[in-house]
Amino acid sequence: MRPNLIALVAGLAWLALAPRAGAADDPGIAFFETKVRPVLVKECYSCHSVAEKKAKGGLQLDTAAGLLKGGEGGPAVIAGKPNASPLIKAVQHTDAHPKMPPKGKLPATVIADLTKWVQSGAAMPKDTGTAVRPKSTIDLEAGRDFWSFRLLTAGTPPEVKTVGWARTHVDRFILAQLEAKKIQPNKSTDRERLIRRAYFDLTGLPPTPAEIDAFVNDTSPDAWGKLIEKLLASERYGERWARHWLDVARFAESGGYEFDGDRKGAHHYRDFVIRALNSDMPYDQFVRLQLAGDKFLPGDFNAVSATGFLVAGPYPGQTTAKTLEPIRYDQLDDMLSTTGSAFLGMTVGCARCHDHKYDPIPQDDYYRLLATLATTGSTTANLDANPEMYLQQKLKWDVIRAALDAEWQSFVRDRFPKVFAEWWAENGERAVVSRRVFPDPRTIVARQLAALLEKSESAITDVNRAELAELARGLEPESRKTYAPILAHRATEPKPKLEAVFATGQQGGEVFFLVRGETARKNGKPAPGFMKVLMSNPEKDARWAGPLADKKTPVEPRIALANWMTDADSGAGRLLARVIVNRLWQHHMGRGLVATPNDFGAQGDRPTHPELLDYLASELIRCGWRLKPIHKLIMTSAVYQQAGDDIPASRAADPDNKLWWRRPPQRIEAEAVRDSLLAAGGALDTTMYGAGTLDEASSRRSVYLTVKRSRPVPILQIFDSPEAIQSIGERQVTTVPTQALALMNSPFVRKQAELLAKRVRPSAAVELPAAVEAAYRTTFGRKPTVQEKDRAAAFVGRHAETYGKGEPALARAFADFCQALLCSNEFVYVD
Repeated sequence: MRPNLIALVAGLAWLALAPRAGAADDPGIAFFETKVRPVLVKECYSCHSVAEKKAKGGLQLDTAAGLLKGGEGGPAVIAGKPNASPLIKAVQHTDAHPKMPPKGKLPATVIADLTKWVQSGAAMPKDTGTAVRPKSTIDLEAGRDFWSFRLLTAGTPPEVKTVGWARTHVDRFILAQLEAKKIQPNKSTDRERLIRRAYFDLTGLPPTPAEIDAFVNDTSPDAWGKLIEKLLASERYGERWARHWLDVARFAESGGYEFDGDRKGAHHYRDFVIRALNSDMPYDQFVRLQLAGDKFLPGDFNAVSATGFLVAGPYPGQTTAKTLEPIRYDQLDDMLSTTGSAFLGMTVGCARCHDHKYDPIPQDDYYRLLATLATTGSTTANLDANPEMYLQQKLKWDVIRAALDAEWQSFVRDRFPKVFAEWWAENGERAVVSRRVFPDPRTIVARQLAALLEKSESAITDVNRAELAELARGLEPESRKTYAPILAHRATEPKPKLEAVFATGQQGGEVFFLVRGETARKNGKPAPGFMKVLMSNPEKDARWAGPLADKKTPVEPRIALANWMTDADSGAGRLLARVIVNRLWQHHMGRGLVATPNDFGAQGDRPTHPELLDYLASELIRCGWRLKPIHKLIMTSAVYQQAGDDIPASRAADPDNKLWWRRPPQRIEAEAVRDSLLAAGGALDTTMYGAGTLDEASSRRSVYLTVKRSRPVPILQIFDSPEAIQSIGERQVTTVPTQALALMNSPFVRKQAELLAKRVRPSAAVELPAAVEAAYRTTFGRKPTVQEKDRAAAFVGRHAETYGKGEPALARAFADFCQALLCSNEFVYVD
């Protein structure tokens, strides 16, 4: 191998294993593990590995020590600059650089992944490998003692010394650690801030001035509890919290890649999530339906829609015979990796090519889990969204049809013989004869009548009467008149209203254990199974999948997966509960008790309050897996109701606020920013469910905007809405000039500012100071100070002079003032 080629590969290896700051939950690292590292494994290890004893050129790519030796030509990747990176040029097979891999050019999709990885900063995980790759030394018994894999221990809340601060058991867990560090918690925030916090947390929308007044003036001791119950019962709650889950589920309505084809009916998964959350569907049932709804309830619209979770990931729009199998394994890996991240907070996908480097997940566990999804692919099913309505309509229709049939049978029995005999005697011979080469249908029917009568010597008998009547109803006037209501009614027969649903379908059928993840190196078929570290029963897989020797019909693999996932006693249920209550805490408090919500493994952060996490998880299970009681438990605590004041002594002792001595301000997410703009302008359309749109100017809530991977909605993208490529447990929050510029120059924002101006000052009769106060209350949820009111009135007055004179100039200037409020930090932050 040429020296510069060795340097190129070594440079890539150095980047692959160089330490990098950042949480293991970093989506960039996850992208490397799922899209980049497998390329190293597949394309390099066969020639450069200790295990294969084929380290050509002395270059060992399967150990950290071997990779960190480097090469003669310097690094292969320049982070953020793919066009200047030798690696990218090499895989593109340009003439001026060594071609990698030498055996042939990589597929375009793989090159695109590598390019994207470099462009986004070449994120890497930490790696502590040794010079010689050891055999698998995963100790499952030791692994079960890791904090996230242990059985739940819902201990008694600790005793505390401070009297009067704690309001719930949650507070005692928090206060005990604060007291141990001699940290003073914040006092409660004022009611104006508290109601705004609650509205954004539970509905993603600001409260109206009237709603603020009602709460502030409610002196009853249960005013706060009543407000929480009201918001949890609102349909806006499901829309708000569905958006959080859709991030985790990497939900999108297109396939991604270069063609990014639309997925008809994919929005039904989004609607399922909203409905499930609004109805407070038990979380274990929520999980079971997403994993196997089509197996638990075949043909059920809601259950089948739920399985959109599994197939929501990106998928190439074009495949070939050569790429079909690798792409199929990539699709299964996407399903399994997302299932692991979303439900268990585990990076299961890292065990695709080798035993997990950090967590107790052997490679064979990965493939046994993959086997539970072996026959799972995507399809577009046509289902009735409301079968009960159809059945009711059909029942009514059938009753009327039965009555009409009875009338017809009575006519055939009592009157038909006489009226038909008279008509046939007069018209029969003429009806049978036709001078045309091809007789018309009436003539054909008449000949059939004649043939029937000939068999009975022209007699109408009990044997032939019904058949004669069926034929004669198209010819004989009285029969036709009597039968006409049946024909008219038949035209009104109700039909099921079928809708296209993008969901799971039958695909594939076999999964093999792949040596180093390579489809060309199969090594037997794994039986469906589960993670050993999360099985605490002696029968192991058989508890959920059934014994392998049992000749009875085995448990459908995805049903077995769902049962294991939600089994809190012997399966993964304890981890499932920990992960979801951590997500609830995260979205209420700004950071999870575990700061890496998608990684509860060794590379993730440890919980700041493990006993509290277990307490909340145990409460979730005790409450029948219902989420709304956990929301209320968190929100009624003193720690949630704290002010965000910066106490110097507390900050010195706990600068990162890991012990929760304050509830810091939080910037609202992109969708809440856009929805708040619509709410401020009074233009928010609260129509729920159904197909969305890509039109940023739409007045519907942002959760109903179509998620097309190649066409992100600009105002959402600029406020950090994530790409729907992989599961996102926590969004990045950036503060960049383009956010302010977008709000200042967006026609959408300007329109809402003008609508807000008309709402708070509908006519010249409303004095400017009163309109300024109304604008503050609508946008910030508070009254302006005297100084703010005076400055605002002075600004509008001076600004109006630049537009001319009179009321039109003043109205235009006031709209500018309203837009300034919508562009301010206070509008997009919640204290």
